[in-house]
Amino acid sequence: MAFKSPPAKVHSYVTKLLKANIIKNPPVWYPAASLAPPSPTFLRERDPSGANLHAQLKFEKEAEIKHKKEALAAGLPAPAPSTSTVQKELTRSSRSQKHLRWKTERPQKIVYPEDKLRRRFYEDHPWELRRPRCLIETSGDGTRRNWTSLLQPGRSIADLTGEDVIQYQLYLMTTGKSEREAYHIATEEFYLHRAQEETEARVAKAQAMAFGLKPRRSFVMNGLKREEAALLEAERNAAKF
Repeated sequence: MAFKSPPAKVHSYVTKLLKANIIKNPPVWYPAASLAPPSPTFLRERDPSGANLHAQLKFEKEAEIKHKKEALAAGLPAPAPSTSTVQKELTRSSRSQKHLRWKTERPQKIVYPEDKLRRRFYEDHPWELRRPRCLIETSGDGTRRNWTSLLQPGRSIADLTGEDVIQYQLYLMTTGKSEREAYHIATEEFYLHRAQEETEARVAKAQAMAFGLKPRRSFVMNGLKREEAALLEAERNAAKF
C-alpha cells in the first residue's frame, strides 16, 4: 500500500527528501510552495498578504492617520472611522453569541476603489451599458495605460467607454482631488468627446448624401413596407374570388 501524506505536509516531506539527497531536483511547484506554504486548514489566515481590503487610496490613509494624531494631540477622542474605509466585521450581541456553538469562518469581502466609482457612473449614464464593445485587444497591452488623459494615445474617440472614465477619475483622485471634483472633470471631458463623435458622424452622413448616397431604411420602415405589400397582395387575392 502506497504511503499517503497529508496535503499540508507535502512541502515539509519534500524538504526532508532534498536534504537527504534522495531527490536531486526540487519539483516545479516547490519554490511557489516555499513562498506561500500550505495552511493546516482549508481556511487561510485573515489577510495574510496585507492586501488592501478597505479600498483606501494612499492619500486617504494618510489623511485618516493625520486626523487621529491631531485628535490625540488636542485631547479629543479619536474620530470614528467611516464605514467606507473600514471593513464591516460580523459583530453579534451577547444574546446571539450565547446560542452559537461554532463561529463560521467566511471569506472577507474584498472591495476595490473602482467599485463605488463604477456604480455611480452607470447610475448616471445607464445607456452606456448598451453601447457595443470590442472585447479583443487589437494592439498594445490593455491592462497598462497612462491615465494622465482620458483619450489614450493611438485610440479613437469611438473606443471610449465608461471604464475609461472610471480609471481616469481614479487617477485624478490619486493626485489629491476629491471624488466629486474628479468625477466632474472626467465626465466633462467625456461629454466633449461624445459630442465630437456625434458631430463627426452627422457631418460624414451629410457629405455622403451630398455625393448621391441613398440613406438606408431602418428595420421599422422595412417592416412597414413589407406589411403594406402583404396587405395589397391580400386585397388582390380577395378580389379574384
